[in-house]
Amino acid sequence: MGWFGKKKRDRDDAGETLRRYNEAEAARLTALTNPADAAAAESTVPVTLDTGSGAGEFRVEDVFTITGRGIVATGTVLSGTMRVDQDVEILRGGAPVAASRVTGIEMFRKKATEVGAGTNAGILLRGRPAVERGDVIRASSPSA
Repeated sequence: MGWFGKKKRDRDDAGETLRRYNEAEAARLTALTNPADAAAAESTVPVTLDTGSGAGEFRVEDVFTITGRGIVATGTVLSGTMRVDQDVEILRGGAPVAASRVTGIEMFRKKATEVGAGTNAGILLRGRPAVERGDVIRASSPSA
């Protein structure tokens, strides 16, 4: 008998726990490699990574204000490259809502001058542009 006079539950066999984990992991990997089979489990837009050198696009996941510096948008570079001192426009629903300039880039507490596709980063924007979660920051023109 267990504590308080209750019957102890049988512990799962380690092999059974591993089998359930492997099934869940296989389903997760199938959904990642074949999004059509995922049946739109999430309402997010699929991310297509383009490592070309064209104009960069950055999907905003969160926004912070740093006093004396400006607005920091954190997220992932979807395509191209984002660079410091690059003019950008903020798109919401495909329509431009604001324009700004990248004044700094950080990745995991390391400063960078540019970030490529697939990279998580924080982008410091000049001024106080209206940026929200889900917006896309696009380079106005490719920077050389």
